[in-house]
Amino acid sequence: MGTSLLQEFLSSRLLDIGAEDSRLEKLEDTCSELSKTYATNPESALSPLLAAWDPSAGEDPSLLHIGSVLQGHWPTYRGAFTGEPLTLYRAVVLESVMRAMELQGVLAVAVNLVAANLLPQLKVGQESRILEILVGRADAITAERLKQVWPDQNSATNLAPMAVPPMNSLKKIDENTWFAQVAAAAGPGTNRSGVTLSNANPNWPNQGHPWSYEFAERMTPILADMHDRAAANALKVAGAAFKSLADAVTAKLNEFVTAEQARSNQREATGHLLWWRQSLYSETAEKPYRKLPAALVAWHMALDMSDLLPEVYPPAVESLLFESVDAATGAQGDTELTLGELLQVNGATSQLAQLGWLTEQRTTASRTLLVQALANSYAAGSPEAAKLGVDAELKMLPGDWAIWLLREIKALEALATPDAVEQPAEADA
Repeated sequence: MGTSLLQEFLSSRLLDIGAEDSRLEKLEDTCSELSKTYATNPESALSPLLAAWDPSAGEDPSLLHIGSVLQGHWPTYRGAFTGEPLTLYRAVVLESVMRAMELQGVLAVAVNLVAANLLPQLKVGQESRILEILVGRADAITAERLKQVWPDQNSATNLAPMAVPPMNSLKKIDENTWFAQVAAAAGPGTNRSGVTLSNANPNWPNQGHPWSYEFAERMTPILADMHDRAAANALKVAGAAFKSLADAVTAKLNEFVTAEQARSNQREATGHLLWWRQSLYSETAEKPYRKLPAALVAWHMALDMSDLLPEVYPPAVESLLFESVDAATGAQGDTELTLGELLQVNGATSQLAQLGWLTEQRTTASRTLLVQALANSYAAGSPEAAKLGVDAELKMLPGDWAIWLLREIKALEALATPDAVEQPAEADA
C-alpha cells in the first residue's frame, strides 16, 4: 500500500485518536468499506470530497454521514471525542478516496480536474502537504490514462518486440513401455526376470510360418499403438506451441490496433477543435459566440469543447479554450466576472436550461460544483449559490471561468462513466 493519509494526519498531529492501536485498525476498516463504495460508485465520493479538503466546511451533512459508517466499525468512537470529530471524518474521506482511485481511474481524473480549480482558492493551512499527496497520485493516474488516449503524434508507435513463446520438447517414451507386448509377440517366453507375458505367441521364431503368422497378428496393434501415442504427444506439444504463438500474435496485433486507433481518435479530435476554433460557432447556443455576452461565452464554449474531447486532455487544450474565449469576447474578455455573475445567466436566452445533460446534473448534495448549482437554479426557478467553500465574489476573466467550467464538465462526465471494478469475493457464510 502507498502513503496513508490517515498516518499523515496522525504524524502531523492534526488528528489525535489516542494510543490504542485497535482504534487505527477500526479507522482502516472504515476506509476500506468507503473506498469500495467510492470505487464502485465514484459519483458518491464528490460531495464528501468537496467538504473534506475544505478545513472550514464545518458540520457538512456529507461529513456527518461518515460518522454512521464509522460507528459500524467503532461503536464507541463518540466517547473518544468532544463534539463531532470533523477532522477525523475528513481524514477518513481523503484516505478512502486515495484508495478508491487505485481501483477506479475516473475518480482520479475527477480529483485531478476539480482540485485544479478549488484547492488554489481554499485556505488549507497545515493540510496542504496531505492534499498534495492526494492530488499528486491523482495526477499520476490521470497522466497514465492520457498516454493511452492522447499519444504523441510525432513519434512512431512504440511497441515492445513480441516474445515468441518457447516450444516444449517431445516427452521421451520409456523404452520398456512395450517390452512385455513385444516379447509376447516374439514367443512363449523371455529371459528378463520379473516380466509376465500375457497371451504370448505359442511359437518360437524357428518354427517358420506358424511363428511369422502369429507375430504379424500380434505386432501390428503394438506398432499402431506406438504410432498413435507418438502422434498424440507430438500434436499436444505442437498444439500448445501454436496456441501460445497465436495468442502472442493476437495480443501484439490488438496492442498495435489500439495504439493506432488512439492516434486516429486524437487526430480526429484535433481536427474538430481546429474547425471549432476557426468557426467560433456554438452548437449548444445555436449561434456565433460573438453574439453572446461574456458569461454565456464561457458557459457555451466549455460545454461545446467538452463534446470534442476524450476523457482526459493535455494542458494545451485549456490554452486553446482561453484564446478562443478571448477572440470571441473582444473587449468584454478583459473584464473579470464574479462567481455570482457567472451563475446569473438567462436560460431562456442562452438555451442552457434546455440542455438535457445540464438538466441531469441537478443534485441534492450538500456540496455542489458550479455546473450543478446552475442546474439546480434552473430547476428551482431561482438562483442557487454554488457550495464550494470559495468567496462568492471570486473574480476571474471569462477565459479562466471557461477553463474552470470545462474541468467541472469533464469531471462530471468521468464520474458518470466509471470503469468496471472487480468485486471482492464474498466470504462463505
